[in-house]
Amino acid sequence: MEGDRWAKTPMEELAGDRRTRSFDEVALGYTESEVLAEAQRCLNCLHPLCVDGCPNGNPIPAFIAAAAEGRILDAARIDYENNPLPSCSGRVCAWERQCEGACVLNVCGEGVRIGAIERYIADAALSAGFAFAPAEDLDWRVAVVGAGPAGLSCADFLSRRGVAVAVLDAADQPGGLLADGIPEFVLPASRIQAEVARLRRQGVAFLPRVRLGADISLQRLREEFDAVFVAVGAGRARALGVPGEDAAGVVSAQRFLHEAKVSGGVPGVAGARVVVIGAGNTAMDAARTAVRLGAGDVRILYRRSEAESPSRPVEIAHARAEGVEFEYLVNPLAFLADDAGALTAVRLQRMRLGAPDRGGRPRPEPIPGSELDQPCDLAVLAVGYEVEGAAIAAPEAVRPDGRLAADAGDGRMELEGVFAGGDAVRGPATVVEAFRDGRVAADAILRYLATRGTSTQAAN
Repeated sequence: MEGDRWAKTPMEELAGDRRTRSFDEVALGYTESEVLAEAQRCLNCLHPLCVDGCPNGNPIPAFIAAAAEGRILDAARIDYENNPLPSCSGRVCAWERQCEGACVLNVCGEGVRIGAIERYIADAALSAGFAFAPAEDLDWRVAVVGAGPAGLSCADFLSRRGVAVAVLDAADQPGGLLADGIPEFVLPASRIQAEVARLRRQGVAFLPRVRLGADISLQRLREEFDAVFVAVGAGRARALGVPGEDAAGVVSAQRFLHEAKVSGGVPGVAGARVVVIGAGNTAMDAARTAVRLGAGDVRILYRRSEAESPSRPVEIAHARAEGVEFEYLVNPLAFLADDAGALTAVRLQRMRLGAPDRGGRPRPEPIPGSELDQPCDLAVLAVGYEVEGAAIAAPEAVRPDGRLAADAGDGRMELEGVFAGGDAVRGPATVVEAFRDGRVAADAILRYLATRGTSTQAAN
């Protein structure tokens, strides 16, 4: 294998019209022989930088070593010890900037394709009906509010330890952004459903269509459960705040992706000129979805250059391969509509990059007199999400920006027995960071419950 270590094993992708005219998963994944070949590229470093690069500290060398020996289910069990949803993270994590980006093989070639290995072993384990056998019943009940990545993570790690967990969510199906905001061609619903089915086998109960603040109060949850973990996410789409944003044909990426996934289509997209404002992963998902819905022209508009794009490089490559055009260094000034209120164009201003902002990226600056109009029939806004912390009806626990005030170390809030994590605390972040928040909070909740001894239900 020494001669093969510098180049990663290629992965087959869906091709032709089936790729751009269906929502089938584009990356087809490895075969078992390809997993073995890729896993055997690992150098088994004395100090594994890949673990340092993973926000959740996943046991990457250990599960890769098991996979390299063909012990696929053992590899999966090792990964699951720290990672609650590897079948999902194996598809959507930003490996290039995290574990794979830190791999020492990048110095002379290409890092080990950790995500592809993780995807395969997790899929194999779920197909075999894998689940952790819950520990002895601890007679504790915990409510988890939010069935997104952080909430599912917390529920998973608590249920493994024998805690009775009820997950409440406003949506019909668990998964949060994973289920509602990521298209099938990136993350098939079957993978989320398989992970949720595993949690059900571990004893986790799911209560859909329950909205915190509207259907149930935080105070009631505190009375009925021994602890509460709040992981309501960042569910409100951010607006641009420019004239004409209320025109018919200007929609949020959140709404656009939801309609496409739930209804199977979005009226008015076929043959339309579509612009997507933003260049993150959600923008790529929206643009690629528009292609599949038959749009006549799809363009991504971004105020910085491609080098500053927050999207994963693979998502940009996929969008380009599917016919999406990119316009960099342009910023929307207004949306233009006809007399009937229908969108006709977006007015743009050309930008140039100036001094770095607080995040270290070059700040875009307008070029005077450079305005231009880009004709369009539909504009999809993919400029981020915001947290609506007010839903917990505890003003003292909400920061001015809407995020929940929780300890950065373990998620503990000032409210007795209440913990929080994920985007509700961090603001919009990565899936794997949400996984970590849920896992760390589960440990903190167990420590908290251990100090109390008797459960709320037993006391009653």
